[in-house]
Amino acid sequence: MKDFLAVDSDTFWSIIDGSRAAAGEKVTPGFAERFTAALRMRLATLDRSELLDFDAHRTRLQARANSSAMWATGRVVARYADAFVDGLIARGREHYERAVLSPDDLADDPVVRAVAAGELAAHELAPREVEDLAEELYGETDDYPMLLRARTGQVAPLVEDDWDDDDDQAVRQHLPKIAALFLK
Repeated sequence: MKDFLAVDSDTFWSIIDGSRAAAGEKVTPGFAERFTAALRMRLATLDRSELLDFDAHRTRLQARANSSAMWATGRVVARYADAFVDGLIARGREHYERAVLSPDDLADDPVVRAVAAGELAAHELAPREVEDLAEELYGETDDYPMLLRARTGQVAPLVEDDWDDDDDQAVRQHLPKIAALFLK
């Protein structure tokens, strides 16, 4: 029998979609801050168990994106891979799913292209505060990591496409479109 989750996948994405709508749908200057504020308001209505459910789902999505290609894309585009994945999540389920399937195709995304052209700050793609929101709202931070790990049953899966995501030459080989935009 599967454990009941108050915040299942559909509820999780509904919270994300509502936060994005409140932030103004499009990634423009100030989006990361607006999205984080809107998400904070929605998460503040959840009880502790629901906060853990929400964050467990976000953690599982982070783990699904655990690849050298995604880590390299996050580093090259926005300097922070975890926050970059949270930014992909902030843009919605379809955007996240496409990005996980092919991080190099993010080079075709108009928002990523705007960052590459210097028209948009990279931090707008990577709302760093999202990672800590549920823990902060939960309150008792000493127990939170263990409680979250108990909900997710994992820390992170093994990376299947294991290559050195810190090596720009490897990035050029594995992510040619992203490299062409960001590695000159």
